[in-house]
Amino acid sequence: AYEFHHWLRKQIADDVPYDQWVRELLTATGVSGKYGPVNFYRAMRTPDELTRGVSQAFLGIRMDCAQCHHHPFERWSQDDYYGLTAFFSQVGRKPTSMAGEDMIYHKRGIAVAKNVKTGKQLKPIALGDVVPDIAADEDPRLQLADWMSNPKNPFFAKALVNRYWKHFFKRGLIEPEDDIRDSNPPTNPELLAALEQHFVESGFDLKELVKLIAKSQAYQLSAIPNEHNI
Repeated sequence: AYEFHHWLRKQIADDVPYDQWVRELLTATGVSGKYGPVNFYRAMRTPDELTRGVSQAFLGIRMDCAQCHHHPFERWSQDDYYGLTAFFSQVGRKPTSMAGEDMIYHKRGIAVAKNVKTGKQLKPIALGDVVPDIAADEDPRLQLADWMSNPKNPFFAKALVNRYWKHFFKRGLIEPEDDIRDSNPPTNPELLAALEQHFVESGFDLKELVKLIAKSQAYQLSAIPNEHNI
């Protein structure tokens, strides 16, 4: 926990671009006691846990329901769920000589995940986007990180700016902040799109995003109601 906290705190303090440290986190390999981001894989130990955790934390999407069924009013199917799970199917782990310590590594092999309902073996699918074939000796998480941090990704930047907006205003433009879906649109889509574009164009600069929000007219307004807005 100390190594993970120290590493994460340093990323923020050094203003490391968000896409870069998320990539380092997702693709972490090594010993948990020596390399901070590896500890992410100690908190979520199975491909299913990683699928739900990564999609909710970094994409603002709750994939839990899609594990069992395709909701008639939502976009994601079971194939989408297990296609995302396949990215984590080759994450290997083994204990070290230190109690409670793990070694995280890439297991050589073709990345697939089985749709438990259809029995179909699915290769990695990035939530509707096809990814190139992944060789047996290539870590699938590298492809996932490429897709997630692509400026054209419709979820990655949006999820982050919505979380920051909620931090400053106590309510996200999409609420709950980790439930981005077609049937839960933003209260102000133009504002969310503008924040997202600015964040991407800044090179995923978190401090620049904070500065933009804090200097905005919206943030400068008083929180105390008056006779016109009670």
